Amino acid sequence: MRKVVTSLLCAFLFAGCFMRKDNSADFAAYEGFYKSILDNDKFQEGSLYYQISAEMSTLADGSHRYYIFLDDAQIAMYDVVMLAVENGTPFEGGTKMMPSIGVFESQDYSLIPYQARTEKGFVKGLVLSGETQDDSIDIALLVEWRDKNKENAHREYLSFAITEEGYTAMTRQMPAEQPEEIEVPAEAEQNEEQTVNE
Repeated sequence: MRKVVTSLLCAFLFAGCFMRKDNSADFAAYEGFYKSILDNDKFQEGSLYYQISAEMSTLADGSHRYYIFLDDAQIAMYDVVMLAVENGTPFEGGTKMMPSIGVFESQDYSLIPYQARTEKGFVKGLVLSGETQDDSIDIALLVEWRDKNKENAHREYLSFAITEEGYTAMTRQMPAEQPEEIEVPAEAEQNEEQTVNE
């Protein structure tokens, strides 16, 4: 069943260290998200607003590919951003781009319960993918989204380990009833209005 879900999700969105565009503003956003994960000290094992799952497979060369799935949204989630940091890797001196969605892509992705219109950016689920030489990897994951009016951003941090058997939560902290709310800068709102008007 998981392989069928994997195939379906990959059919409409497969992101990781791909689909990058060279843009210094995007890279600055990536750095900000990355450092916020490293600076965070409160991680959840799940969310009340969506389902997170993961799997790992072994490749022919002995390395491993992992997938992190976000689906089954319980609320409308607009302009979703996901970033996964492997094994607490520091940003400075890092040689590997961590898997992300919503940072470098030119299209925004949104999830609305029971709806999917991929041509409009409304997807059923999102998939992050990365490769590692390790058969077990610790993940710190940031998930951020905006409300329908795009006035408020909400952010959650999750942590878990991924092995070939699946994933295991690394914390016993229950999901927050209210995710951390991030104020959307006025400059970001103006940029969005310009994009819509064009």
